[in-house]
Amino acid sequence: MLAAGAGTSEIARATGLSRQAVLRIKDDPAAAEKALTSWEA
Repeated sequence: MLAAGAGTSEIARATGLSRQAVLRIKDDPAAAEKALTSWEA
């Protein structure tokens, strides 16, 4: 959704995440991917 140009609030509503979480992911997608990978382990 970020790549498609959707706004932060729109993404937050669609995913159930907070706006702050969406902004953190947007600011550092590599760190977000790393955290996701560690949660799957």
